[in-house]
Amino acid sequence: MPTGPRPRYKRKLSNYLLDKKLQLRYVLLVTILSGVIAGALGYLIYQQKRAASESIEKDLQALTQADSSQEDFQEHVASGLESEDRALVYKMVGVGIGLVVILSLYLLIMTHKVAGPLFKVSMYFDRMAVGRLGAVTPLRQGDMLQDFYLNFHEMHDSVRERANQDLQKLEDALVKLREAKNNADYRGEKQSQLDESLGELEKHLIERKKLLA
Repeated sequence: MPTGPRPRYKRKLSNYLLDKKLQLRYVLLVTILSGVIAGALGYLIYQQKRAASESIEKDLQALTQADSSQEDFQEHVASGLESEDRALVYKMVGVGIGLVVILSLYLLIMTHKVAGPLFKVSMYFDRMAVGRLGAVTPLRQGDMLQDFYLNFHEMHDSVRERANQDLQKLEDALVKLREAKNNADYRGEKQSQLDESLGELEKHLIERKKLLA
């Protein structure tokens, strides 16, 4: 029965937090630094704009001091300058917040590209600790630490190859023991001990094969 197209997998923000302790530490640091820098620059710009506005107001006040009919014009100009100063503050706050958000998201993505390979390597280390030496899958396109991961991949393949060689030797020994058992004339306790040893060896081989699958 035909089915519709498979829905695309939607990545969530939490999918980018593979190592929350590491990633959030750097995201928080960059957020604080970018906030401080944006705030300091915004304050300097506002100070310069406000100083220019006050200078214009003083000059205008000096020019219209002798003419009382120009007081309304002076107040109108002063009100306009204050409105522009407030608008500048709002714009700088908006730009600062946008800058902090963009930098934080960018750093989250970049740390994800570093945390991803480290997460995979630690996962394979955990598997190796219990004797599981399955095939290592490549990194995603765009991930960092490609050279480091390639060296790990080569090391893992070498360990896996040696484990396969050991497994092959154990299999050969098991076959020879089976043949010796069938060809020899064992009776009583000796044959029972051989059967037990062969059973343990065969069980061990089966477990090793499962771990290397």
